[in-house]
Amino acid sequence: MDESRILTSEEVDAILKATKEQNQDLSSLVTDQASVKQDKTYTYALVNINEVTRAECEKNLSSFLRKKILIKTKLNTNTYVAKALEDIGDKKIFSMFRVLPNNYFGIFVLDLSLLHQSINLLFGGKLNVNEPVIENPGKIGTIVAEKICQLFLSGFAQGFQEYGELNCEIIKTTRLVNLVTSMGMSNEDPIVLFDWSIFLDEIETPFQLLLSEELLNQIIPPRKEDNRHREKDFWKTAIKTQVVDSLVTVNVTLPDVSIRVNDFMALKEGDVIPISDPTLVYICLNSIKLFRASAGQANSKRVAKITSQI
Repeated sequence: MDESRILTSEEVDAILKATKEQNQDLSSLVTDQASVKQDKTYTYALVNINEVTRAECEKNLSSFLRKKILIKTKLNTNTYVAKALEDIGDKKIFSMFRVLPNNYFGIFVLDLSLLHQSINLLFGGKLNVNEPVIENPGKIGTIVAEKICQLFLSGFAQGFQEYGELNCEIIKTTRLVNLVTSMGMSNEDPIVLFDWSIFLDEIETPFQLLLSEELLNQIIPPRKEDNRHREKDFWKTAIKTQVVDSLVTVNVTLPDVSIRVNDFMALKEGDVIPISDPTLVYICLNSIKLFRASAGQANSKRVAKITSQI
């Protein structure tokens, strides 16, 4: 039975409350509540994927631009293509790629300010935060933008290596977002938005990736947390039982005796070392003192009676 479809008591109360109101569509309410409860099976892997991608892209982009580049990762967001593109805004250049053989799609979104500064560095110029950004990059700018996206695509494939090999190809790089989305992704497609910040000295520019959520569901295997927790609890109980039933050696020692080093070095056979109280002893486990005890005799046996815990 799929437990993700079972409503909690709070969800049942919400539905019962809704029945008292007019014009309520209960089927949609149940669907919404259940969909909220469902967890994404791939979320556990995104932290590792993001970190490997960030490190690889930082290295690749620094080598390409011949300048130290710093990349920081922001939170991933589950959204839809239309919503993501609306939030990203204008002054962008888009590069669509396809993942083979699955035939899933993704879109890299490169800010024109990053492209402008990258062209400056590649052609011998310097970074200039006050320089106006060229909004029509032309053929050269499109080639440079596609190269940067290829570097990120290579880093992203490295991030996925733990879960499988990604064979990707860039299909189109353009300023026209409608042209890109019409080639493989619709506005209603669910996606994961990967968001990074790229730092070139004091200049910070955004860089995003819109990736098909279905691709992540296909590539990343679900983590069976419940089974692993039960297995871990079983072994914990088994180990505890074994430890409790095992045998250990307990030693009884006399109190420590303080003696001068020169007196100790002068000791010889037959010498007597005075001790304060011969009945005071310590019960030790692996030379660790655990209890104070009193030495004595019971039924012709030497015994030690515990008097206190240390």
